[in-house]
Amino acid sequence: MGTVDVVVACPGGRSLARSCSRLLRRLQKETGDAGRGITLLLASDAVIRRLNRRWLGKDGTTDVLSFPARGDLEPGRPHLGDLAISVPQAQRQARRAAWSLHEEMSLLLTHGFLHLLGYDHETDGGTMRRLEEDLLRRAAGVTLGRRGLPWGKERAAARKARSRRPEVTGSERDR
Repeated sequence: MGTVDVVVACPGGRSLARSCSRLLRRLQKETGDAGRGITLLLASDAVIRRLNRRWLGKDGTTDVLSFPARGDLEPGRPHLGDLAISVPQAQRQARRAAWSLHEEMSLLLTHGFLHLLGYDHETDGGTMRRLEEDLLRRAAGVTLGRRGLPWGKERAAARKARSRRPEVTGSERDR
């Protein structure tokens, strides 16, 4: 079985490391991809923002970043890729979604893991979303329907709808 290495670089990350490692191993087993290793970074918003800016050209924090490997770490040691999760962002999202940090981390790990496997929710017509829901349920015991915030296409549609609303000035709001 490929290794799962967890690097903790933020307060609160240490208490999540073991459960994250276990879930990544279950995801490897469920998808038949247990032979390649994964590295997970549990980081602060500032670290994720720097990674996001450097590698994706986006200046802002995000919840999860996926970096698929382009080869083995070393000969005979296949590597699937690296994941980086902002623990503070996951905590904020869990609060807003009205579910546990465990559930939010499970969602982010599953989402990032599927990106490492090459899935792309932007272009696959819902394939990744369906697999994500199935894997969440089977590997983590988490049901996405419990999440109090939209996710995936529903999340994008909600964002788009908010951006189309006319701006209300302070005086109009007070009426």
